[in-house]
Amino acid sequence: MPKISIIIPCFNEERRLRKEPLLQLLQTGANVAFILINDGSTDNTNLLLEEIRKAYPQNVTVISYAQNSGKANAVLKGMEHALTKNNSAFIGYLDADLSTSLDEFLKLAEMAEQEQADYAFGSRVKMLNHFISRSAIRHICGRIFTTVIDLRYQLSIYDTQCGAKLFTPEIVKIITRTPFKTRWLFDVEIFLRIREANIAARGLEIPLKKWTDPGNSKISLLSFPKIFGEYLQLVKYYKATK
Repeated sequence: MPKISIIIPCFNEERRLRKEPLLQLLQTGANVAFILINDGSTDNTNLLLEEIRKAYPQNVTVISYAQNSGKANAVLKGMEHALTKNNSAFIGYLDADLSTSLDEFLKLAEMAEQEQADYAFGSRVKMLNHFISRSAIRHICGRIFTTVIDLRYQLSIYDTQCGAKLFTPEIVKIITRTPFKTRWLFDVEIFLRIREANIAARGLEIPLKKWTDPGNSKISLLSFPKIFGEYLQLVKYYKATK
C-alpha cells in the first residue's frame, strides 16, 4: 500500500468523531498519515484531536485555527500541508463522522493504485449487496443538485458530493493553485479545476460497498438557499461546458 495522507476537517466534532477507528488503523502499522484540521471549534474537538496525535505523533498532525473558515478551506490547507510535509502517493479527505469508513477509503486507494488512476472518489449508489444508508430527502435533493450541475458542466459524475476523495500530488497541485470560490460546493470545483487544467488525468468513480449516515448532519433543507447561492458563484467563475 502506498503512503496515503488523509485529511479530516473538524468543526465542533467532539460528539461525531470517534478516535478508536483512527487509532486501530494506526496500530496496524498502515502507511497512513492523518492531518486533522480543527476549524475554529468551540467545543472540545481540539482536545480530542490532540489525544489522537499524542498516541501516534509520527503519523498524526493537528492543525488548529481560531476562526471557522469552512470545510473547503480546511481541506485546501490540509492538502497544502500534505504536499510539503508528507511525501505521499495519494492525498485525500474524509468527513469527520466517518460515514465512509477507513476500510472503504483504503479500498479506493488500492483500486487507484491498481488502475494507475490520478484520482478516485467514492459514490453512494444503491446496488445489489451494497449497503447505502441515507435519508430519502437528502437522496432526492442530492439527485436534483447533481442534475443541475450536470446540465451546465456535463461532468458525467453520479455523486460529486460524497466526502471520500483522493488524488495524486500532481493533481493536488492543480486543485490548490487558488482558494476555492465556494464553501460547500468545493467538491464540484475540484472536478472543474482538473478538467480546466486540460491534462490527461485518469479518474475513477467507485461505488462504495457501505456508507452510513450517522445523523446530525450539518446540512438540512434550510441550507439549500445557501447552496443555490454558491451555485451562482460556480456560474460566475467556471464556464459552462458546450
